[in-house]
Amino acid sequence: MGGESTALDFPLLSKDDIKGITMGVFQIKQASSYANEHIDEAGHYEVWLSTEKKNLLLASIQSKHSNRKQYYAIIQYDSTTVKEWCCQCPNGNRTIGCCSHICSIIWYLGLARHNKTPSRQFSNNYMNFLKDATLMLSSDDEETDDDDVVYELADSE
Repeated sequence: MGGESTALDFPLLSKDDIKGITMGVFQIKQASSYANEHIDEAGHYEVWLSTEKKNLLLASIQSKHSNRKQYYAIIQYDSTTVKEWCCQCPNGNRTIGCCSHICSIIWYLGLARHNKTPSRQFSNNYMNFLKDATLMLSSDDEETDDDDVVYELADSE
């Protein structure tokens, strides 16, 4: 599903709303990274909506620690807030707050997809920031040579 059409009835949330769900900021800091990994190059954020129960969705989120591990996360919501959630990860069934996988889904669907500035930057965009080393001056061509300069560790006191 495209980001704009994914779970259209998912509530619009503020960062403070999400902070109230996570009970902290660690998961929010991780959310954009997890969400960006979940968005494909076409800009699709894949979630599955239940056909039997309204306002229930499922997503498969890849672990940041293992490329082979996928965690299934389930979120129940209504028109104003997120009601309940669970995730297969070791921290997924907390009684207080939620894991980073759940937070990334909530953050994307409730906040980030409504922002007009794209949060996704593909790694191939970083090629624009690299310079061809063959075009750079070699150390023999440089006029300033600091081989004779002595360095010492600065005292931190």
